[in-house]
Amino acid sequence: MDSADAYERHARDFMRSRDRSQVGVQVVTQWARSLEPSSAVLEIACGGGLPVTQTLVDAGLRVWAIDSSPTLVAVFQQRFSHIPIQCARLQDSDFFRRKYDAAISVGLIFLLDEIDQLRMLDRISDRLRPGASFLFTAPVEVGTWIDISTGHTCVSLGQDVYECALARAGFRSIGRYEDRGGNNYYEAKKVADSMFA
Repeated sequence: MDSADAYERHARDFMRSRDRSQVGVQVVTQWARSLEPSSAVLEIACGGGLPVTQTLVDAGLRVWAIDSSPTLVAVFQQRFSHIPIQCARLQDSDFFRRKYDAAISVGLIFLLDEIDQLRMLDRISDRLRPGASFLFTAPVEVGTWIDISTGHTCVSLGQDVYECALARAGFRSIGRYEDRGGNNYYEAKKVADSMFA
């Protein structure tokens, strides 16, 4: 079972827990406020939309969302009927065939295997305009653990690998932040086309 199947199987339990949580809201709010008003933002792994999508909307940003779980996508559509959403795995999405001013992905990259993690950074870079900001969560440490929501094995490549991969994908790392839940966020700016484009 891959991470997409695991999250679909546990979608309702995940949503009940995540909907009530404010973990990460402070970091996402700070990041969203750094963007120009009405910026076009791609949210990858949006879940049911709470609390991250709501934070982006409250900041006046225009959001396009992607999630692989049909259950979570259906709930998202009920909550945010004005936001375009695509039910697709990251690996298969066409990202609405448009470019964005920013992208955000909370709680996804470490659910993928190493190859797909590196491809994710390249694929997102390809969809961002020069100067675009990208915020995503991943640990600083190298390691594996079991996702408490689904039982799926997670893999962290570690800060050195993520920062090197960001550079190869055409990003410049500009900051790291930690939320009150101890989750690490990387922020990077798109400065060039990927070396592998």
